[in-house]
Amino acid sequence: MTDARLDALAKDVFDWYVQENPLFATFVGIHAYDHLLPDGTREAPLEELAKAHASLEALTGIDPKSLSFGKRIDRGVLRNVLRLTAFEIDELRIWESMPLGADVVGGGLFPLFLREFAPLPERMESITARLEAAPRFLEESKGRIRTPVRVWAEIAKESTERLPGFLKVIQAAGAQALPAPDRARLGEAVAKAEHALASYTRWIGSAVLPTAKDRVGIGATKFRKLVRLRELGLTVEEIYGIGTRYLRQSKRELARLSGEIQPGATVEEAKEIVKADHPATFAEAFAYTAKAMEDSRRFLLERNLATIPPNEELRVIETPTYIRHVIPFAAYSSPARFEPRQQGFYMVTPVEDKPEMLREFSYAGVRNTAVHEGYPGHHLHFTSANRNPSHARALSYATEAIEGWAHYCEDMMKEAGFHPDPATRFAQMLDQVWRACRILIDVDLHCGRMTFDEAVDLLVREAGMERPGAVAEVKRYTYTPAYPLSYLVGKHLIRDLRDEVRRGLEPSYSNKFFHDTYLYAGALPLKYMRELFRYKVKELRRLRSAGA
Repeated sequence: MTDARLDALAKDVFDWYVQENPLFATFVGIHAYDHLLPDGTREAPLEELAKAHASLEALTGIDPKSLSFGKRIDRGVLRNVLRLTAFEIDELRIWESMPLGADVVGGGLFPLFLREFAPLPERMESITARLEAAPRFLEESKGRIRTPVRVWAEIAKESTERLPGFLKVIQAAGAQALPAPDRARLGEAVAKAEHALASYTRWIGSAVLPTAKDRVGIGATKFRKLVRLRELGLTVEEIYGIGTRYLRQSKRELARLSGEIQPGATVEEAKEIVKADHPATFAEAFAYTAKAMEDSRRFLLERNLATIPPNEELRVIETPTYIRHVIPFAAYSSPARFEPRQQGFYMVTPVEDKPEMLREFSYAGVRNTAVHEGYPGHHLHFTSANRNPSHARALSYATEAIEGWAHYCEDMMKEAGFHPDPATRFAQMLDQVWRACRILIDVDLHCGRMTFDEAVDLLVREAGMERPGAVAEVKRYTYTPAYPLSYLVGKHLIRDLRDEVRRGLEPSYSNKFFHDTYLYAGALPLKYMRELFRYKVKELRRLRSAGA
């Protein structure tokens, strides 16, 4: 009976988000609200805050001791989600400081345009309706900004200026797919949306930027609280120590690998050798990326490392123009939870007018990134987690579980024999240096110990990143506190958890058991993933002792 109460509360919270936020509904594959944009007024996040507080109060009335084990996990996960939501709205208040109107409009169009869950004309009807709602939403969203931050306003202005390029792509597709009346409606909606976006851009320039404050972090007190609410089981100092330790170890490993790449080579010389081995054009880099994805999927099946769910599909596409300034290289967009066709997108950013960026598409680097983003990384994780029926877990996107898993896969696949050559391992170690730098920057930037330019310099100096890419990276770090640290901290925690599970199950341990349990549990905070594994290990040992 108590299990049912917990399920009902989790479903109530989930359904509230579906009804109040049409973009969330589209994201999870519930398409009854595809024609709508959310309420853009200041009252909307405050209503979400009230819902989070009310749901937390209801959750306290459900005694965890009265729940079955799986529902105790769900209760902890739901509490984690609600507490973080309340903190982000009430204390971080980035929604008051960053004009997100264009990002919301673009985010509402992107999955409708790319995901083939319905015929294009049907999706175009929803796209047109959302475009028609865009001027209203953009105007409403202006009322949210009370304490603008300069770097965030500059990022928002750039996003707004780029979005019309995506609208042109949509309109061109509509010209091929729609009858004349619908084409005319779409064209009018695009024109009005472009006008509203131009007005929004001018508003940022004339009303937001002149009053914006020059700060790049959320402050040490809020950052520490955010880390506590994430339930990582680590203090900020311990997290920083992990970053420092991995940076030191990774640089030693790079030095060792350099000699394997070319006898007597320094790290910088080896880096030049690895990065110089890249496709001659972006078209070739794009094609090689798609091949690397397929190769990693095939390897996973051949080595029986994890179970790939049915109906999954991964498409490699060019990054849409309006988000290229925050995705300098590549990124992954996950499939909708409730759509039968589990279609993910791996976005690769063209080099445009920066041919030096082709160095970031070295063959070794692409192989490593494909593992992180595709198989068995993000794509396999999300398509597996989407099969878990829990509404509480459907709300959970614990970044250390998500990014940590993808980073863990880079190690695991090399250990299993997928491209363990020195160049690919060197590229992997370069990425690990980057992830270690992310920890240091994340902590120092938000605790007020590092400037924006110092963060860029650190990525260029230690991670060997090209400066344009480093600038784009640090821009993203400024408004995603405690996210950049998730990659390496998550991998560290997952490796520790795997070692603990292996010790508990020897000699019956298998990587497939560990991977499938992790993948199909959902994107849970590592605290609850650890509880889940400890319960499973205990049960398996009990059954083994009983001779079952």
